[in-house]
This record gives sequence, structure tokens and C-alpha cells, in this order.
Amino acid sequence: MTKLIYVAIISAFVNNVVLSQGLGVDTVLEESKKMETSLRLSLGVLIITLVSSSITWPLGNYVFEKFGLSFLNSFCFLIIEAILVWLFIKLVKAISAKSFEKYKALYAAIAINSAVLGCIQNNVTVGYSFLRSTVNSFFGAIGFGIVVIILTGIRERIQYNDIPRPFEGVPILMVSAGLMAIAFYGFTGMI
Repeated sequence: MTKLIYVAIISAFVNNVVLSQGLGVDTVLEESKKMETSLRLSLGVLIITLVSSSITWPLGNYVFEKFGLSFLNSFCFLIIEAILVWLFIKLVKAISAKSFEKYKALYAAIAINSAVLGCIQNNVTVGYSFLRSTVNSFFGAIGFGIVVIILTGIRERIQYNDIPRPFEGVPILMVSAGLMAIAFYGFTGMI
């Protein structure tokens, strides 16, 4: 149990997919403009990461690894992720066409999100067990969501502040993300 808590803290904070691995930065910067969009993106990434992790872990460990086809991991995992996003889109469209139209661009951001692919790729590469892989995926997606939500809050708070012209827009977000990375790195001391 202690090792799972360790994996959870490491996945969400210390080895955060956005801040320490640099995965999904484009999605975070593009979609962190409104809190509602950020929450939906975080939930979508969480669902897709968990489901794709539960499919790709056995495939990577029992098929690709056993037959020496590990070089196919990224390609096949990306295809699986795209199929799951497509199924997710169909489900959302069937439940609520209005919600689908409102967030159509968001689904494309989830489909091409390198944070999801990086998280499920790490599960196989590091050699986690299925349970650890699930914990890593869940808390990796939670860490992604935390970063998106915090950056959205920062964007909303500094929108009307007097920021020097060279720092307006993306530069101030990158400075904020750098400070968040330093703060998240402080969780290393807990472990």
C-alpha cells in the first residue's frame, strides 16, 4: 500500500507529465482559457488515460515484449488512444448533441495529447505491474488536470493585471509553469 501511495505522489507531482516531462504543454496552453473547458479536458484525459492504460498494459507486456515487438508500442498505443477517443466522442454525441457541438475541438485536443500517450508508454517502459500502472495512469492524469486548472486560474487572475508587454500571453504562463514546477519538485522531500 505504501508503494502505491509513493507511485501516486510521484505520478501526480514529482514526475508530472506536463511540468517535468514536458508532455501535453501545447494542449495546456491552448485549452487553459476557461475553467469549464479545463475541467472537461481534465476529465476527458482522465477517462482516456485510464481506459487506454488498461488496454495497452497487457498488450505491451504480453504481446509486444514477448515477441520482441517493443518498437511498435508507441504506434499501436497511439492508434488505441485514437480509437478510444473516437468511441468517447460517439458516446458523448449520443448522450448530448449540444454538449458535443460545444466542445468538439476539445476532443481533438484529447486525441492528440502527448501526455496520455506518454503516461501509458511509461507504464510499459518502466515495467509497472497492472495495479501500479493503473495508479500511475490515474494520478498522472490527475496531475495533468491540476496543472491545467491552476494555469487557468492564473490566467483568469492576471487577465487584468498590469504585465510588462514582453511578458504578456504565453511568456507569463511559462514563468508561472516554471514556478509551479519548482513548487511541485518540493514534493520530492516528502518521499
